[in-house]
Amino acid sequence: MNIYIVEDEIFHLEDLKITLEELGYTCIGNSNDPFEAQEQIGKLNPEVVLLDIHLNGKQAGIDLGRRIKTLYNIPTLFTSSDCSPTIISQAADIEPIAYITKPINKKDLQAAMILAEKKISTIKNKNTAEEPSNVFIKSGNKLVKVTIDSILFAHTDSKNYCSLVTSDNKKLSVRYSILGLHKLLNNDVFVQTHRSYIINWRKVNFFYESDQTIEIEGYRIPVGRTFKSDVYKKLKII
Repeated sequence: MNIYIVEDEIFHLEDLKITLEELGYTCIGNSNDPFEAQEQIGKLNPEVVLLDIHLNGKQAGIDLGRRIKTLYNIPTLFTSSDCSPTIISQAADIEPIAYITKPINKKDLQAAMILAEKKISTIKNKNTAEEPSNVFIKSGNKLVKVTIDSILFAHTDSKNYCSLVTSDNKKLSVRYSILGLHKLLNNDVFVQTHRSYIINWRKVNFFYESDQTIEIEGYRIPVGRTFKSDVYKKLKII
């Protein structure tokens, strides 16, 4: 199981890494900055986030935990030396896997990780059973019903907004980053080809090697260098 750690105390961070390794888990990244952590979590897609509540003297961990839940639905596990009922209550609102007090005991961490594995299994089973065929997108004062399979691609408009382009030539704006939207949609169908684009792989018509673009119903979508190898793997060239 892959873990991301958000921790600003270097000794606690190293202890966590060592303990996780001893328990058979892998730390795939870490940061002491909430904004950097959010961006890396979106890119690395860890299965669990170990999250310190007090980051650089502020209770930034709780706000970050809330964003992680909203954007990525990744299970979080809070770590803190703060045992005050107020802080624990605020953390509980996010429904973390556990709240472990520092210094962290190996057995407590092991128990929390077992709970996390169960949570991940439940989420995967639920997503499989309840995969939506439609979504509703807010447009003005109404919600527009959009069939998932009608979405051709999405691209970034700004830091927090994306546009969805559909097969009937609708262009709908949603308040998500491209990474957040990718998490929301079925990742087996929707593939990121560029830092600003995700596409419906079922709708691909052509891949142009000369300029590294994909054509979907007349639209040309760029393929970024970072995503090129993954795209080639899915092409199944014969």
